[in-house]
This record gives sequence, structure tokens and C-alpha cells, in this order.
Amino acid sequence: MKRFSFRYKETIVTILTDSEDCYKIAVKAILEARSEIEEYIALNPEFLTSYEPIDCHGGEIVSRMCTAAKIAGVGPMAAVAGTIAGYAVEKMIEAGAKIAVVDNGGDIVIHSDRELVVGIYPSEFALKIPPVEYLAVCTSSGKIGHSVSFGYADAATVIAENPSVADALATALGNEIGDFGREELENVVSRFYSKHSDHVEGIIVIKDEIMALAGDLPEIVTARSSEDLITKG
Repeated sequence: MKRFSFRYKETIVTILTDSEDCYKIAVKAILEARSEIEEYIALNPEFLTSYEPIDCHGGEIVSRMCTAAKIAGVGPMAAVAGTIAGYAVEKMIEAGAKIAVVDNGGDIVIHSDRELVVGIYPSEFALKIPPVEYLAVCTSSGKIGHSVSFGYADAATVIAENPSVADALATALGNEIGDFGREELENVVSRFYSKHSDHVEGIIVIKDEIMALAGDLPEIVTARSSEDLITKG
């Protein structure tokens, strides 16, 4: 397994895969996805700025983002990182990669023939992900990162098969986390999971010293990760 880093404009990714050839395929896919999004924004500026779902008539990438936005009740750009990561992983799988992991600023899509440990930043908790064909682990934070969040969560993490939906729902979940205690946090997480259980496998919210869980989650372990393993700008 090889680790690569790639940065282009706002996109900052870490890529784990078998070979440099698969890394190059991932980079090509990322640039293709970004190009489609940028061209659509040039003709439809609302796509970039809306915090609400909007009707879209674009290509495959734009359509994935808009569909996810409608499911989550957020703007389409809330799904951008997960959508790009998912598209890149799909192209790597098509090329025969046994390991294809793209971490796009904390929105992670995984295809792996071996167990992986995925940390939840900025905490000391991690998820032990078994070998999996295709899975997304997407996180929104009200305290770190450049993405817009209206909540107070250290980390609001959604695990789902669809990375566009996982990313959009992580944003929606993070927006709902107010400055409150354990009971209200657990109630919000429970209600959110009940509402979106058709689309997600599990959710985790970490706020201060509190963790709230719902759904079918991988094993949660403690893990200390070094700063150089964290994909951030």
C-alpha cells in the first residue's frame, strides 16, 4: 500500500492505493470531477452559494451532488468532497485496485481488501473498518476546517454506502448540533438517524467530552494519529 498526497485549488486529498498508476487514475478523476463542477458553477452561480437544495440539470457529478442535497436538505456544495472522492475511488476500482482510499479533507471513501483504521479528527477515537467493497466515512465539524457548518460539533460523522449522501448528511447533522449537553445530543442523534436510516449505516457525533452513536457502526477504538496523517490545508 502506497500513500500519496495531492492538492489542487480547494481540493486537498490523501490517496492510499496499490501503485502510482492507480494514484494517477485518481488524480485524473478528481480533475475531471472538478472541471464539471466549475463549468456548471460558471453557468449556474446558485449551485455554489445555495444552502438549500436546488434543481440541477448537469452531468453525472453535478447530478449526484444535487440528489444528495435533496435527501439531506442542504445546498449541493455540501456534497462536493464526498462526491469527488467517490468518483476517484470508482475509477481506481475499474482499473483493478485492491486498495483505493481517497480522503478528501476528512470525507473518506474506501475500497479495501484489508482492515483499515480510520481516525475521527479531532478526537482520539477511530473506526476499525473491515475489508469492504465501497464505503464512505464523511465528517463535518463546527470547530475546524473551511467548510461551512452552523453547529457546535467537534465531529459529526456519517457512514454510508453513497459518499455524496454521506457528505451532505454529515453537513446536515453537524448543523443540528447545538451548544447542549448529553441528553439533548443523544436525542438529536437518535432522531436524525431515524429520519435518514434508509440512507446511512451509522452516525457518530463527538462534542467536547460527549459521544453519541446510532445505527450499525464498525468497532470503535482509541487511536492517536500523527499530524502528518491528517488531510487538511
